[in-house]
Amino acid sequence: MASENPLESIWETYVVTRDCLKIAQRAIRERHGGLLRNTEFVGDSPKDASIQIRESRRRADESAILSLWVVFERTLVALWQEKGRKLLEVQPLSLAQPLYEKYETDVEYWRIDHSLNLLKGEVDGSLIGYVRQVKQYRDWIAHRNPRKPQPANLDPKTAYTVSYTHLRAH
Repeated sequence: MASENPLESIWETYVVTRDCLKIAQRAIRERHGGLLRNTEFVGDSPKDASIQIRESRRRADESAILSLWVVFERTLVALWQEKGRKLLEVQPLSLAQPLYEKYETDVEYWRIDHSLNLLKGEVDGSLIGYVRQVKQYRDWIAHRNPRKPQPANLDPKTAYTVSYTHLRAH
């Protein structure tokens, strides 16, 4: 299961978690009480246990999307920092190091929309649009601003596919 790509690791962990929740749900539905020994479900009604599992699945979905976004965003920043190393070749060389240090620090604070706009022409525009949808959904999960409507529901598989496809292109 271990992967060098952190997006794959997050995805694999999510899939195992989702499958464990399915197994627990099946054990409850089919009344396999022995499988539930030493769990939080002991003593719960099947209905209450099912509600807990459904809520846990929702939280697992949201956590996966948040985690995938964090890795995606960090990887994008690292990409810009790598591309910016060319600044170390600026003449005079005494200017190169402080210029790169400033750039490297400032890249950390770029708005994601600005970073994505730089990819136009290099990455399919529809993929950038999907990345923006993942970001919008991620923001909704993280902030839950009641004054803003919930964006279209996004599943972890879509977030993973969009993030992975985008990063593979670089």
